[in-house]
This record gives sequence, C-alpha cells and structure tokens, in this order.
Amino acid sequence: MNIATSLNKFRFGMAVKGIIRTIPVQLEGQELLVLSMVQHRDVLPYLLAVKSFCRYLNPARIVVVADPTLTAQDRVLMAKHVPAIEFREQAEFRKPGIPQGGCWERLCAVAEYVHDNYVIQLDSDTVAVAPMPEVVKAVQEQMAFTLGTEDDQLVQTCGEIAAWARGRLSDHDHVQLVAESRLDKIDGNNEYRYIRGCAGFAGYPRGSFSFATMALFSERMARVLPDRWHEWGTEQFTSNVIVASMPGARILPHPKYCAPHRRISDSAFFHFIGYVRYSTPFYAQLARKIATELRVA
Repeated sequence: MNIATSLNKFRFGMAVKGIIRTIPVQLEGQELLVLSMVQHRDVLPYLLAVKSFCRYLNPARIVVVADPTLTAQDRVLMAKHVPAIEFREQAEFRKPGIPQGGCWERLCAVAEYVHDNYVIQLDSDTVAVAPMPEVVKAVQEQMAFTLGTEDDQLVQTCGEIAAWARGRLSDHDHVQLVAESRLDKIDGNNEYRYIRGCAGFAGYPRGSFSFATMALFSERMARVLPDRWHEWGTEQFTSNVIVASMPGARILPHPKYCAPHRRISDSAFFHFIGYVRYSTPFYAQLARKIATELRVA
C-alpha cells in the first residue's frame, strides 16, 4: 500500500466515525428486507452503508449475517443505531453440498429469507447518495436486479457468456472468468441466463428462488469445475446466474450505480470495491458529508 492510499484509508477511518453521532434508523417499511454479512472491521462502514440506503428506501427488516469476528460490543453499537436489527450467525448458513466461506453463507441466507420477503443484499462498502427510483420500482414490481459493472449490459444466454469468456482466458485467470467460460457445459444450461454483475447490491423478489435452486446449480458447476468451485468469487458468479435467470431481471443503469472511479454527476449509488476504495480521498469525503447530513436531519 503506497503512501497516498494509506493516507486516504486513514482519512476514511477518521471520517466514518462521524456516523456514530447520527440518529438511529427507524424501520417502518413493508415487504423489503435488507441483508448484509458483516465482520468486525466493517462495522462503521456498514452503518454508513445501511443508514445512507435507508434515506431512500425504508425496509421492514434489517438482517445481519454475523461473521465470527463480530464482537458483543459491535452488536451493541449496531443495535443502538438500528434498533430492530436481527443478527444471525454465519455458521447457521453452512449447508451440505454448498461451498463454505467466500460469501456463500450470505447467499444461503438470502435463499432462506426470500421465501417470504423481497431481499436486497447490501455490502458494507456501499454508499447511497441520491434517490434510487430504479430500485424502488424493482421492489414494487417484484423484479430482480443487480449492480452492473459496465455501460449497456444485457442479460445473456449461457452460450453467449461462455463464448465471450473463452476469448479472454489466459494463465491464472480468476475463477469467475473460468466459471463463465464453462457455463455452457453444465447440465440444463438452457435453463439459465447470465449477467456479469456484482452481488454487492442485488435484489431478489419474494419466492423467486430457494436453497434447492442454488444447490442444484452448485452441484452442476462443481462437476465442470471440481478443483476450483470452492474459491472466492463463485458465490458472486452464482448470484449473477440466479438473478439473470429470473423473468424480467434488470441491470441497474451504469454509471448511475457504479464503482466510484466510474462516477458521473448524477450517480446515485457507489460500491467502493477494494482496488479503488482508497485510491482517492472520495470515500472519506462522502463519509463525512453523509454523517453531517444525517446529524442535521
């Protein structure tokens, strides 16, 4: 980590402490459940993420899948700011036949809660800064969505994404690209569609899929990718398939919803993915601005 990155990380760490002085979230919404998996080091960024989100959508429930590093003090602080917060342990969502770690427990939790709720998966490194009518509409119409990564993305068939991915393979590729390249080789591939999206912000309509759905897909992928199916990145790949395969699935418009280095003047939502998180002072500036706004409100 270079000096500039270290300085920006320090600035954010100082700025995000301002979220502690903001008022608690009051849950009054209907039919929407917001779910996140949180570890100890991400408690304050999580509060920034969920409080910024709740300015524009008001969920009925907020659930945290607790990483084992989450302490009792962390839980007290989070419950102070989100009084109706519900904690579930990560170990509760380790299921036979499903990889462990790499956020798989998060997707298993979604599979449980989506039976009775519209579920939005919200990462701790996200920040909402403006109204999100596309998300509101998706919830109201019970349609799936995911965060895009490029402009003008489309839902693709397994054959289309596999051909695209095979043309980009090289040595030591990330497992997501390798999995994409083999998607047309699995049993029942005509049943699935694909969006090259990001699971950091995704919406799953009530009753849209089950644990059995993801277990069957995981089993099929494990047959064509036996040595790598446990790696980090396979959960996001699976979420991309699950969302894209739902009727009417939507990709949030990019760069209205984007990583911060792709932002434009009317961007409404940012995902501070790791490699650009502290590349500039922007994350810290945003944390300070939102904490100030929430204190005034």
